[in-house]
Amino acid sequence: MKNRLYTKLLLSVAVALVIVPASVFGQDHDHHDHTAHADSGSRFYGHLDVRIHLDNIIDAEEADEEFNEVYSHSHIELGARLGNGFSINTNIKLEGEPSGHSHGHGGEEDEHEGEEDEHEGEEDEHEGEEDSGDRFFEDHPLLIEQLTLNYDNDKFSAYVGKFNPIVGFDYHNFPGIYGYQTVEGYIIRERIGLGIALKHNAGDYGKHRLDISTFFADTTVLSNSILYKRGRTSKEDGGLSNTEDFSSFAISLGGSDFYSLSNNIVEGLSYRIGYAKQAAGIDNEDDETRYSVSLGYKHRITQDLSAKFLAEYVDINHFGGEASHDRTYSTTALRLNYQQWNLGTSYNYIDNDAEEEDENHDGDVFQISVGYLFGNGIGLDLGYQRSDEENEVTERIGAMISYSYQF
Repeated sequence: MKNRLYTKLLLSVAVALVIVPASVFGQDHDHHDHTAHADSGSRFYGHLDVRIHLDNIIDAEEADEEFNEVYSHSHIELGARLGNGFSINTNIKLEGEPSGHSHGHGGEEDEHEGEEDEHEGEEDEHEGEEDSGDRFFEDHPLLIEQLTLNYDNDKFSAYVGKFNPIVGFDYHNFPGIYGYQTVEGYIIRERIGLGIALKHNAGDYGKHRLDISTFFADTTVLSNSILYKRGRTSKEDGGLSNTEDFSSFAISLGGSDFYSLSNNIVEGLSYRIGYAKQAAGIDNEDDETRYSVSLGYKHRITQDLSAKFLAEYVDINHFGGEASHDRTYSTTALRLNYQQWNLGTSYNYIDNDAEEEDENHDGDVFQISVGYLFGNGIGLDLGYQRSDEENEVTERIGAMISYSYQF
């Protein structure tokens, strides 16, 4: 079984490498703004990011929870210009998860508890492997996370299709080999709908963007996956924003690229302020609402040394659609780059306010890693993570092998 999963993974990565045209390197990559490719003469553009984690859980609540695991966090973004400002864009992911996380369609850990019963047969299929100890590329869905038709010009953008609503900072921006994991757990993702963005260049006062979208949970064939089959979502499965109408929405304002002749601190600032409402599905007690405040600062200390600081606060009311459960995430992160070396660290504090005693436990996650980026796009990082979540403390050490290619 392990050999079969390993073969599937290698084939998937090979396909991703083949379908990327061998053309132009070196453009900046942005997960939201497709106009970043506007200056290229090529019709097609994209970005491939392969990350393979090799972890050892060195301390856990139970002895059988201490094992080695290998998993992928990889994606390929592809786009094609259709002319007159129109383009089509997609994000295809091959993503396993570390133990303790679940493969929900929407990103929220508690949202799809009902779907777990649907996949009991698949879980039983892997039970023997999990009991045997180490985990090797287990349960890796290959899925289309985003697929949109876009229109872009200097002041306005619009999109329709499947996308991740923009509320806070992109979770890929958080440094360290484990820095993305906690943030990815609470973002809103894989929604069907439409959105617009209004862009304003205020000169020295920065570039600003207002994003507004309305959406519902994906219940199309794209909600399923291959390799590891998550199952197609239906309205009867419940879950936040699983309403098949436009009763859920997100709005956020972000900005960067400030300039000052007298204050170079201002130049490195970026921000995003967001709000979202996810309407209750058939099995939820209440709508979930959230607001977030995100702040970033980057600074070149010397010619070879640069620093980037991130802070984000997310307040979620009726977390997962539970009327008596609120949760906040407070995150701080720092990345240092020295020539081709990098150090990334972050701390997440999780504040739970719930009537249920087993849900009223506050938690935190600390992680740190150091890595080296080779000139051919390959990176090697070593890291450590300690997490205290849901009354369980886990420590892990690990390595990450990465490869990045963009055109």
